[in-house]
This record gives sequence, C-alpha cells and structure tokens, in this order.
Amino acid sequence: MKKLEGKVAIVTGSGKGIGQEIALAIAGEGAITVVVSRTMSDLNNTVSLIEKEGGKSFAIAKDLTVEEEVISLASEVKERYGKIDILVNNAGGYPSEIYKDRPQQAIKIWEWSEEQWDQIIKTNLKIPFLCTKHIVPLMIEQRSGDIVNLSSRMGRIASQMGAYAVAKGGIITMTKTTAIQTIEYGIRVNAISPGILDTPGQRQYNHSVGQDDVKMGTPDSVAKAALYLLCDAPPVMTGQSIDLFTTL
Repeated sequence: MKKLEGKVAIVTGSGKGIGQEIALAIAGEGAITVVVSRTMSDLNNTVSLIEKEGGKSFAIAKDLTVEEEVISLASEVKERYGKIDILVNNAGGYPSEIYKDRPQQAIKIWEWSEEQWDQIIKTNLKIPFLCTKHIVPLMIEQRSGDIVNLSSRMGRIASQMGAYAVAKGGIITMTKTTAIQTIEYGIRVNAISPGILDTPGQRQYNHSVGQDDVKMGTPDSVAKAALYLLCDAPPVMTGQSIDLFTTL
C-alpha cells in the first residue's frame, strides 16, 4: 500500500516548477492531490502528468493573495472530498521586475519601495498565512493533519535578499508558532528551506546578477524532503525545518 493512500492533499503554486514536483511526488504515494495556482492551463498540465502516472488529481485556479478565494478553496475541497489531510504551502517567488533594472546589485533594505515590499510579503508570507488560517480549523475538526511550508536558505542565514529574506524568515517563525499551537490536535507543521534550485526563474535571476555558474540543487530534492516529512518523519517531529543548502 502506498504511504499516502486515502489522503487528500493541497499543494499551492503547483502549476509548474517546485510545486509541480511536490504534487507529482505526493500523488505518486497515493494521495488525491489538489493542485492550486492562478493559471488553469498550468494546473491542467500538472493534472495530466499525475494522471499519466496513475495518480488522482484535481485542479482549482485561485488567487491565494485574496482571502475570499482561500476560503472558497478550503470549502470546495472539503465539500468534494470531506477532509483535508495535507497542506503544502509552496506558492511564492521573487518577481523578475524587481531585480531586472539592477543587474549585479542587491536592493538595500532602505531602497525597497513600499509597493515592492508589500508585493514580496503578500506573495511569500500572506499566502501561507491565509491558507493556514482557513485550513487548520478543518484539520482541528478531524484531529489530524500535516502542513509543509516552503521557506528558503535566505530565511535561515544572513543574506542580501531584503524583503524576500524577511518573508522566508517569517515562514520559519510561523511554522514554529503554528506547530506549538496545533500539536494538541494531532497536527504537524514543518518547513523545507532549500538552497538555490535549478529552475527557469532562478536561471534568469542568476544571469541578471552575473552568477551563471553558481552551484544549484534540483527541484526533486524538495519533493523528496516533503515526502520524508509526510511519510517517514517521526510523529513527534513538528516545528522543524529541513535545510537543503547547496551553497553557503
């Protein structure tokens, strides 16, 4: 029997890249995997890949920065499947328009515009907060659940990534806080903090800052870490981060 057979999982930001890898891995272990992002065409591709491997998946397009859409997501999944066992908060990113005009320069903390700061915090910290806020109560009702949050090495070490590092550091603190507050309900909350990963967006960023030769990990390493947390980690393991640093 597959390790996640009978489980219902939500993976945010799963239309492509790291989220897609995680969704494929979770579905491969038998979970019904609900894939979520803003672009339905990307989600349909993920569903096709999962079904090609014999897995079960369902796509829901939502803008998860909008609380009403997160509420709708939780309601739709609960109505369709009766429960939510797993939440993977993967959605996030560092939009190219923020760095494209400053090649080979980090934006100093005092140079961020309010609009840029708000965009990064909304995308990388508000989304996992809203998903946690509206899905944890359903897990409390069933007295079980697993949450995996995607942080970053930038949230674990000193870096020059400004608002992005602040947001990813916030995810670590949110992971620990949520773990403490939900352990009595049988819910585990952990994080994964990858180093630099070989994705199209990362390669674009590397090129813009003159780091084309930097050593990178692979997205499937994050998927393997997620499977460990969901399938093989000790039941008492909560509030932790698996750090996947490829460079320091």
